[in-house]
Amino acid sequence: MADAELPPEKRAQDGADAADTALYFNVKKAVAGAAAAAFDVSMPVTSTVRDLALRLAEREGVDVAQITIVSRGVPLKDSSAELQSFSNKEGPGNPVPVVYIVRKPPAPGGSTDASKAVPASSSAQAPVAAPPPAASAGGSSSSRVPKAGPGSEADGSGSGSGAQTAGRRVILMLRHGQCCHEGEHDGLKELTQHGHKQAEESAGYIGQLFASAKIPLKRALLHSTSRRASETAAKLPVHIQDLEVWNADLLRETDPTNNPFRAEDVFNRLFAAPEAGDSDTLIIVAHNNIILYLLMRAAGVPIERAAQAWRLFHLRHASISRVDVSSSGRKQLIAVGAAAHISAESMTWNNVTGADMSAWKGGGPERKKFSGRMLVLVRQVAGSGANPQQISAVAEHVKSLTGFLMSGKVVVTCTSSAQATAVGISNKFKTAPSIFPDSVLEQPEAAFLQFFSPPGESSRDTVVIVAEDTPLIYWLLRSLSMSPEEAQIATSLYSIGQASVTLVNLRSDGTTKVVTVG
Repeated sequence: MADAELPPEKRAQDGADAADTALYFNVKKAVAGAAAAAFDVSMPVTSTVRDLALRLAEREGVDVAQITIVSRGVPLKDSSAELQSFSNKEGPGNPVPVVYIVRKPPAPGGSTDASKAVPASSSAQAPVAAPPPAASAGGSSSSRVPKAGPGSEADGSGSGSGAQTAGRRVILMLRHGQCCHEGEHDGLKELTQHGHKQAEESAGYIGQLFASAKIPLKRALLHSTSRRASETAAKLPVHIQDLEVWNADLLRETDPTNNPFRAEDVFNRLFAAPEAGDSDTLIIVAHNNIILYLLMRAAGVPIERAAQAWRLFHLRHASISRVDVSSSGRKQLIAVGAAAHISAESMTWNNVTGADMSAWKGGGPERKKFSGRMLVLVRQVAGSGANPQQISAVAEHVKSLTGFLMSGKVVVTCTSSAQATAVGISNKFKTAPSIFPDSVLEQPEAAFLQFFSPPGESSRDTVVIVAEDTPLIYWLLRSLSMSPEEAQIATSLYSIGQASVTLVNLRSDGTTKVVTVG
């Protein structure tokens, strides 16, 4: 074969002299969350990461853009990096262990890239599609993913979906409720009393979505086999009748940075485009890390970047993230970490070390306050006759966050067209909003530089910014480490619904966590 695979015995015969003219790699292909049998590849010493990717792409018969190479848990993102540097770390003559992923090509007529991903508020409704055919869930006790069939359930507007309509699938990803014994064996990690309350409230909320036909009525539940996820999932059938229930080890907690393969396998299995005319809802109960990775991938973020970007987010317990998938392959992010349906007295985001002692400590939940600055980004209630009830509701919600998520030391600022909403919020804090100059709509970077920085050391404060979705999205993307140029280009690809609230925490150490979007 022209392929430069080299038997191990031949490599051993070549000895140290060969190491001066060739680099050796022990290569495995990631398949269904694991890895296939290894094979050896030799490359010239002057080769780059792209050269190795081209070799693997040729072997697979795919475009080089579909190949992602990982070495010792780190994606090799710099295609121009010399392979010699990786070989030097292994020592003379020793092969470099690498694993590679073959990404699926874009779906015809659709796309899974960022240009087709449209985050919106949790109140938005958009066309969605049915679940994929049943598939092995690798290691699940049920061993299968919920099977989807043709459906005629209600679409987002409550109307029926005919056989010739575009298919849609609603994926609701629910983080488990708060658990105790963090860092200990899974069997000890039962839900706290507040974790049970959170799970109950989220189950009731999802039940209301079905009752009001806001999501397709054909439904299934797939949950992680961990104790905390299983106990959370157990609340759902109580509120939702005729719910098919499955579980899968694939959904157990993982670190997508060091092991992206399992999370990517889940994404490929569950986020596949449904058939036209099908309508379905899949509820997933899982964990913070894997849900965030799936959200990154649904937004069109490449594997190598998603394996890092998920760390910039943090989900509240029992919060709901929603992705809609159409039969064209288009994916829409409808909500990230939505938790307004959970009562303030039960809201948490950190698990408990040791036993749940809240009942002996006054009954309140154990939760750590966010340090630094909390940016509260509020999409204005639009229109000259802005709905006063909607303004009042969002103002009450923002005010309620001072009890646990943000400091009561609040500054409110807004664009000129968002004054009505900003005044409603300001009144709750007995202050008045500052108004941005009109130029902020065209040049939002100045506001980013002014407000998106942590306060002084050991200080906490809150900045509420009320504006249209375009500048809000720009500021959110900038807080996610995009350059001004990248954020300016990407802003047009996303939208946030009216009256939605996004929380961005800027810590004193300079790190950023997005708590919720929309």
